[in-house]
Amino acid sequence: MRPPIIVRARLSLRRVLRNEHLLLAVMALVVGAAAAYGALFFRLAIDFMQEFAFGFPLFEETPSTDILAWWHIMLVPTVGGLLIGVFLHFANGGNRPHAIADVIEASALRGGKMSLRAGLVSAVGNAASLGAGASTGREGPLVHLGATLGAWMSDRLHFDRSQSRTLLGCGVAAAIGSLFNAPVAGAVFAIELVVGNLSLKAGAPIFIAAVTGTAIGRFYFGSEPSFAVPDHQLISLWEFPAFILLGVACAVVAIGFMRGIFLMDGLVARTPIPKWLQPAMGGIVLGLIALQVPEVLGVGFLTADAALHGTIALELLLVLIIAKMAAVAISIGFGFGGGVFSPSLILGALVGAAFGVVAGSVFPDQFSGVPAYALIGTGALAGAVMGAPLSTIFIIFELTGSSEMTVAVMIATAAASMLTHQFYGRSFFHVQLKRRGLNVSSGHDQALLQGMSVGRVMHTNMVSVDAGMMLDALHGKLRESPNGEIYVVDDGGALLGIINYADLNNAILARGNEDAPERAGDIAHEMGKVLTVSDSLEDAQRLLSGSDHENVAVVSNREDLILRGTLTTLDVSRAHNDALLNVRAEEHA
Repeated sequence: MRPPIIVRARLSLRRVLRNEHLLLAVMALVVGAAAAYGALFFRLAIDFMQEFAFGFPLFEETPSTDILAWWHIMLVPTVGGLLIGVFLHFANGGNRPHAIADVIEASALRGGKMSLRAGLVSAVGNAASLGAGASTGREGPLVHLGATLGAWMSDRLHFDRSQSRTLLGCGVAAAIGSLFNAPVAGAVFAIELVVGNLSLKAGAPIFIAAVTGTAIGRFYFGSEPSFAVPDHQLISLWEFPAFILLGVACAVVAIGFMRGIFLMDGLVARTPIPKWLQPAMGGIVLGLIALQVPEVLGVGFLTADAALHGTIALELLLVLIIAKMAAVAISIGFGFGGGVFSPSLILGALVGAAFGVVAGSVFPDQFSGVPAYALIGTGALAGAVMGAPLSTIFIIFELTGSSEMTVAVMIATAAASMLTHQFYGRSFFHVQLKRRGLNVSSGHDQALLQGMSVGRVMHTNMVSVDAGMMLDALHGKLRESPNGEIYVVDDGGALLGIINYADLNNAILARGNEDAPERAGDIAHEMGKVLTVSDSLEDAQRLLSGSDHENVAVVSNREDLILRGTLTTLDVSRAHNDALLNVRAEEHA
């Protein structure tokens, strides 16, 4: 007979497993701890590799020619790039390591499913890239690693789509919380950028994971933030227009920063350089820049600290802004791993400091100091690039504890984010996914339409006629049509136009005139835009919503225009509803 304590323990465990909220809370603790320890080992691995390569971690000292030989500075990113390229060639099919965009894709389109192997390979590639001095960030890789651990645990437990996405968010929140010592910012980041909604079912576990990750991070690294933030105080409300202008400046730099990365990525892709050799070539270029501006190597938090303390001259600030943008574009474009979160924070500090120097010279009596502007710029530019303004605002608030400073950051961040969204895109990651043919900007449920093609849903019972058919024969054809329209095609089946009752009635009334139409091809009007069988239902929804027609023709492709079927607004709505119902059924199966 089993002891009573064991029986009670088993009964308690069964109750936990049957209570979804309690189960997610327990798993949030587990995922939070796993993500925090993953972040711990990731950071230690970077420090170890940098110390091996340069002789010291880059968060302690900048590797200038005053302390290292020029060939040493050139050699590390070049040889490191070669080793990374060979590793990725064999371990990841030549593809670059994954980061935040892949987490967003997994949440929106794959129900929170991620590959553990791909996650671990990416973690190695990202850590090695940062260890070799790549001018990228560590937040993106840590977010991906935390999300991978959460996805793996949900897969082991056979969680449904909703639960899997929640654990994905838990991994993200814990990673950000442990890195910035900012649990609220970590949770908001996961909800704002990854999960996409705030419900009690998803929100509570994410906050638990964020607190868990932050507590573990503080235990090992202390309560100091990633970069030191001096005390700030705003002295005048008249500076708020200047903060708006700073937001505009940050938006301009953010758009240039993102465009530069994608431009470099496209240029490298068109070169004949093999993928496995691209990081080494990028390492050479990065090393040449570092010989002149050594601050571009590594994450660059020492540069951010200097900007936040207002100790960099304006001329050097401008040089650092340009050099950092170029170094990040080269690092990512040539295939190094890493993210853009840290670079955007550092660029924001540099832009804010430069703006502050100018503002202080124009309005010296109404000026809160260069450090205040640098801090505001940090939040504004990072919020614009990441597409997560709330998260960056909370990061600044948790770093400073100042409500006045948070209001200023809110103003600049709102201006920068709105302008960037309006003139470029919602975020770096959404543009990155759009370049892959994916669009998750309209929401996670809406993204289901991207996985369905028009060819799967279209009707093929449309009525088509030859262009030479006489008008008298069209009455019967129109009666046969399910939508009161017939399609006119040529001898090869290519779409020429469409005829409805109004077209036919007008033609009959015109009889007796010398130029009266006699055949179908004479009265057919252009259909306008068409869909192809390979287009997604999201494309169809967008086209139909901007059209006066309730249906649209579907062709094989836009070159030969061979008619294949038709699609209506109702067809798209039904397909979307069916997909949502299937997802809900899977969640409750």
